[in-house]
Amino acid sequence: MTNRLLAPAAVLLALAACSPGASRAPAFAPAPVEIPTVAPDTVDSGPELESEELKDASATLLGNVRYDMPMEANTWVAAELDFLVGQRKAVVGRWLERSERYEEFVKGVFAGYGLPTDLHHLAMVESGYIPTARSHVGAVGMWQFMRPTGRAMGLRIDDLVDERMDPVRSTHAAARHLRDLHRTFRGDWSLAAAAYNAGTGRINRGMQGTGARSFWELAVLGTLAQETKQYVPRLYAVTIIARDRERFGFARPQGLARPFAYDSVRTDLSIPLAELALMANLPALALAELNPHLHRGMTPAGEYWVWAPRGTGPALQQAYLDSEIRRDGGYGSYAVRRGDSVERLALFAGTTIARIRELNPTVDLEKLPAGSRLRLPRAAVAALAARPVERVASGSTRGESRGTARSEERGKGDRGSEPGRSGGSERTSSSSSRPEERRGAEHRVQDGETLWGLSREYGVSVEEIRAANDLKGDVIVPGRTLRIPRKAAEARAASSASSTKKAAPREHVVRNGETLWGIARKYDSTVAAIQRANDIDDRSPIRPGQKLRIPS
Repeated sequence: MTNRLLAPAAVLLALAACSPGASRAPAFAPAPVEIPTVAPDTVDSGPELESEELKDASATLLGNVRYDMPMEANTWVAAELDFLVGQRKAVVGRWLERSERYEEFVKGVFAGYGLPTDLHHLAMVESGYIPTARSHVGAVGMWQFMRPTGRAMGLRIDDLVDERMDPVRSTHAAARHLRDLHRTFRGDWSLAAAAYNAGTGRINRGMQGTGARSFWELAVLGTLAQETKQYVPRLYAVTIIARDRERFGFARPQGLARPFAYDSVRTDLSIPLAELALMANLPALALAELNPHLHRGMTPAGEYWVWAPRGTGPALQQAYLDSEIRRDGGYGSYAVRRGDSVERLALFAGTTIARIRELNPTVDLEKLPAGSRLRLPRAAVAALAARPVERVASGSTRGESRGTARSEERGKGDRGSEPGRSGGSERTSSSSSRPEERRGAEHRVQDGETLWGLSREYGVSVEEIRAANDLKGDVIVPGRTLRIPRKAAEARAASSASSTKKAAPREHVVRNGETLWGIARKYDSTVAAIQRANDIDDRSPIRPGQKLRIPS
C-alpha cells in the first residue's frame, strides 16, 4: 500500500523540476488522487507517514503561495502544468502579459460579487485575456459566452452591439454566472468550472447517471468531452503558474502595464465614437479601444453608457450635452437628389467632405446616384430635403429647344427678304439687346460656391442665372465673374440699403459643437455669406471661441 501511495508523490516531486520535454499525460489516466485527503479505509498500514508524503508532494506543487480559492493538487493538475510549462511556455507567457492590464479590474469585480479573486485566471483559459476573441463554435469575448448564455446574463447581442466583447459588462456577467454555478453545485468550484465549460445540464446529467460526487469521479466514470476533462486541471495549473511565475521561469514585466480603467458617459442618440471623441479633443482610437463591442463605431439609439479614458468622462459628458448635434436630435438619412454632389451637400449641410465620408464609410461619394441614402446631421437632412427641386432639362427637351431656336432664326432670315427688312440687321439688333436685358450685378465665384447658394443669396432662380451667363449645367469655376439679372441686383441692393439702416453688423462667438450651417440658420444667413465675411473656406474649420462676423 505504501508504494501505491508514494507513486503520485513521486510524480508531483518530479514535476517541480518542470522538465520541458515531458509529454502530455492523457486526461483519463492516471486516475486523479486528491491531495492531501486520503480516505481512511484505503490505508492499511502507516497512514500517518503516507499522508505526510502526500502533503509534502502537494506543497511541492502548490509552492509557498496562499490561494483564496480551494486548490486541487493531483496527478492530472501536475500533468497539465507540465504540459503548459514544457510545451506551451510562449503561449502562457503571452497570457500572463495580457493579464497585467485587466487583472486588478477583474479581481475588483469578482470581489464585489463575493468570488475568489484567483478565479480571474479563468479568462486566461478561456481567451488568453483577449476581449474580442472568437471561437470556432461561436463563443465570443474575454469570457467566451455563447449567445444564449450571454443574453441570459443580461448582455445585449444584436447587429449593432455585442456586449460579450465589452470588458466591463462581460466581466460582470461572468461574475454573475460563476456565482450562480457555485450555488448550483453547492460550493464545489471544480464542478462549477466544469459547468462553465460544458454547461450545467451536461454536468448534472453526468452526475445523476454515474452517481459521481466530484468532478474527478465524473471525469473517470462519465462521458465528459476531452476538453472538459482537461479544462478544470488547466484552471488550477494556470493559477499555480500565475501566482508563482518566477518558480516556473516566467519573469515579471519590467514596466508597469497600463491598467484597465474607464469613466462612463451617457448618450441618448446614435452618434459615431469618432464624433464623440472630437467633442472633447480625444483621440478617436481611445474610445474605440474601450468600446470594441460597438460593431459600427456608433452608439446605439436610446440611452446607452459608453466608456471613456479615466479622467475624461466629466468633460466629455458636458461637451456631449452642449453639442449642436444633440440639440438638433442626432443624425438622419438623406435621399440623394439628381444633380447632388458631395461638394454641394457639404456646403449646404454646414460640414466638410471629410465629415460626410466619415459618417458614410461604405458609400462611394464620387458616385451618388439619385435615391441613394446618406447619413447626415438631422438638421442638415431637414434643410436639404426642404430645398426646392431644381429642374434639370432632359436631353430631348434641350434638343427640341435648340431646334426651335434654329427654326425661328431661319424664319427671321426668310422674313428679311421682305421689302425694307434685313435678316442680318434683325439678328444684330436682337443680339445687341441681350446684354442690356441681362445687365445687373456681377459676382466673382468663390471656392465652394454653387448656383443654388447664389440663387438663395440674390433671390433669383438658378435658371435665371444660367440664362444670364449662357451656362449649360450646374458647374461654376472659382474666379469666374457671373452676371446677376437686373431685378435680382436691384432687389439685393434695396435690401442691403434697408438692412444697413436698421441693423448693425453682428458678431457670433462659436460654441463647442456648432457648425457654419447651424450658425447660418440661427441668423437667417447663408454659409457662403458668412464664409466671405470672415475670409474662410471649407478647408478652414471653425473652432470653439472663434469670433465670426455675421452679415447684416
